[in-house]
Amino acid sequence: MKKKKVTLYVKSVKTVIGTEKIDRHYFQAGPPVKVSGYRLIPKHEVDTIAKYSFVLPENQNGTVKMVKEVAAKHGFKLEVVDVTKENILHRVLQEEIKRIKTFPTLITDSGEKIEGNITKEQVELLLRKTI
Repeated sequence: MKKKKVTLYVKSVKTVIGTEKIDRHYFQAGPPVKVSGYRLIPKHEVDTIAKYSFVLPENQNGTVKMVKEVAAKHGFKLEVVDVTKENILHRVLQEEIKRIKTFPTLITDSGEKIEGNITKEQVELLLRKTI
């Protein structure tokens, strides 16, 4: 028997998770020397760059955990799609993603959906209806 599927669309946020120092060693032309022309002066610089990561907001993270638990209990397969990380070509081709404006959004195989603040009761009611 084919397992029914529900898809949860979430949107992560690009967040600074720290900084990284990068050493740069190079040579720079110095003032001319009378005998041999120019001389090379070794230089050293340390650049600091920010490191980023995509992180789910706390409310969406809690929703993902809750929906996983309820879907498993009702025998549904859960697919979590982060639209921020999704390939741009894939997003253009999928009609569902274009229509979603509120995150998180839960969509069943039959097309029924819940948007915004998703509660456990709403998910259980939706999954019971689609069985």
